[in-house]
Amino acid sequence: MGSQDQHSVIHRKAQAARGGFDSRLMSPARALRLSLARTADTMFDLALTVVTVEQLRVPLSDLAKALGEEGLLLLLEGENGPRGALSLDPQFLAGLIEVQTTGAVRQGAAQPRPATRTDAAMVAPLINALLSGFDGQMAGGVEGYQPRKFEYGDMVEDTRSLSLAMTAPDYDLFRITADLGPGAKTGCLSVLLPVAPPKAAKPSGKKTTATGAQPSIRDVAINAPVVLDVALARVSLQLKDIWAFKPGMLVPVSPECLGTAQVLGTTGHLVAEARLGQMNGWRAVRLVSSAAAPLPDLAPTERADAPEVTPPAKPAPAMTVRKVADIPEAVEQPIASDFDSYGEMGEEGDLIPYES
Repeated sequence: MGSQDQHSVIHRKAQAARGGFDSRLMSPARALRLSLARTADTMFDLALTVVTVEQLRVPLSDLAKALGEEGLLLLLEGENGPRGALSLDPQFLAGLIEVQTTGAVRQGAAQPRPATRTDAAMVAPLINALLSGFDGQMAGGVEGYQPRKFEYGDMVEDTRSLSLAMTAPDYDLFRITADLGPGAKTGCLSVLLPVAPPKAAKPSGKKTTATGAQPSIRDVAINAPVVLDVALARVSLQLKDIWAFKPGMLVPVSPECLGTAQVLGTTGHLVAEARLGQMNGWRAVRLVSSAAAPLPDLAPTERADAPEVTPPAKPAPAMTVRKVADIPEAVEQPIASDFDSYGEMGEEGDLIPYES
């Protein structure tokens, strides 16, 4: 299959996926983000900016690892269904306590301390309003949504006790990172909800054979997975420098790279040019042009003692080398609109949310 054919298939798949995606439609992550910001403003006059919303599917056996031991752990009670849970890390908890006791969030990180039942009682009204607002957002934006009506149940001492109280086999974990103050503290709130049972399929009335209809070639192609990589920049380094990489080291990149990201196929061919940004707390790219020339190949270094790459004359942003587990699931920038870009928006294009 030629390069032009590959581009055509990918573009058709993107077109088909775009038919089922609309940035204006409500999702659980977006509903939680909106509900949290509005609840904090309404109840405590607290300026709270959601930075990222991470959504994961977690089995019951991994609850302790997903939530961690620090902070405040709460059980959530629903109507006629398995329990849920909510966790506030020490910084988020401290911000909520400070704004209620002193009227403002203090600057700087708070010292971690054991959570108490007094803490739980002080944050319970916000938790109930957050979950009620979540149901309201989902009911208003998703046809046929059934409110789950979770609310504050009780405080638990540790994740072991929490795991014993949970009964569903799988849970949706929503990990929300937010600035409180704003900028005074950055904390994390995690909401754990049992996976909702799938809706029963309505009978279509169409006749089917005993073996079922065979899918067409078009259906197979459209439903086949396609892996796309986003290349932010390419940097030439000596092998000895790469072997010396450690978490926390910085790799200088060109300041123009944030507005000139490239979407690449599995063979390394250029699919489209894009701009890096975020949407609804997810990392995202906006396609701004169709495929053009591929990225230039790097010239190999012939000698081990070759001079290192000269950094750019003007200040350049830096790419941090981190462990995979430490990389956040979304670009840590405040959300000012449905799509935030690091450069000028340019012409309108297609938007593809993606996960790490």
